[in-house]
Amino acid sequence: MQISKGIKYIILATIFFSIINALVKYCEGIPAIEIVFFRSLVSLIITSYTIYKLKIKIFNEHTPKLFVRGLAGAIAMSLYFYTIHNMPLATAVTILYLAPIFTVIFAIFFTGEYPNKKQWPFFLLSFVGVVLMKNIDTRVSGLHFMMGIIAAMFSGVAYNMIRILRGKVHHSLVIFYFPFITIPFCLPWLIPNWVTPNYYQLSILISIGVCTQIAQVFMTKAYMSSSAAKISHFNYLTCFFAFITGLIFFGEVLNIISIIGLVLVFVGILFSTRFSPKN
Repeated sequence: MQISKGIKYIILATIFFSIINALVKYCEGIPAIEIVFFRSLVSLIITSYTIYKLKIKIFNEHTPKLFVRGLAGAIAMSLYFYTIHNMPLATAVTILYLAPIFTVIFAIFFTGEYPNKKQWPFFLLSFVGVVLMKNIDTRVSGLHFMMGIIAAMFSGVAYNMIRILRGKVHHSLVIFYFPFITIPFCLPWLIPNWVTPNYYQLSILISIGVCTQIAQVFMTKAYMSSSAAKISHFNYLTCFFAFITGLIFFGEVLNIISIIGLVLVFVGILFSTRFSPKN
C-alpha cells in the first residue's frame, strides 16, 4: 500500500503529540492551564516569526474561518483540561478519542467528503480498543462526561476548518490562529492559578511548546493534504506511542486487556485505511 503525504504527516503529528504527553508528566506542580499557556505562547512566537519572514498578512478574506479554527481549538483544549481536573485522566483521554469519529461525521456537512461505509465498523473498533486500553470510570458525572464529549466535538470542528482552508492560506497562518485565540481565552483561569516555574520546569514547558509547534505543523499539513476519512483514525496511534514512551521512560506495562485493546486499535486503523477514499 502506498502511503500518502497526509498519512505520513498525521503519523508524525501523533508521535510529537505523544512526546508532549510524556513531557507533561515531568511538569508536576504546574497547573494544566499554565501548560496550555506556555505551549501556546512558544507556538505563537515561532509562528509569528515565520509569518513575518514570509510576509503573510494576518487578516484577510479568510479571517472568519481562521478565527473559527482557532476558537474551536481553544474551546476543545480548555474543556479537555477542565475534564482532566474533574475526572480520572484515563477517562478524559478516552472520551477525547471520540474526536476522530466526530471529525469524519462533520466532514460530511462541512466539506462534503463522505467516508466509505465499510470504514465505520473499523472506526468504532479502534475506539473500543482505546476504551480497553484506557478504561472508563463509570463513576464520572454526566456533566463532566458531556464536557468531554463537547471537547471532542470542537476538535472535530477545528480539524474540518483546516481542511476547508486548504489551498487558500499558508499552513503557518492556520497554526498561528490557534495560539492567537487560545492565549487570551485561557487568561481568566491562568491568572488566579499561576505557579512560577523553576528552571527545570521552564525548560520542560518550552520543550512542550516546541513539540506542539512541530506537531501542529504536521497535523495541519495532514488535513490540508487528505480527507478526514483517510487520516483522522490515525490519531489513535497516539495510544501506541504513549505505550512506548510509558514503557521506556516510566516503566509502565500494559495488562492483557490493554494489549487486546492495542491490537484492536491497529486492526481498526489497518482496515479503515484499506477502505478509505482515494483522496
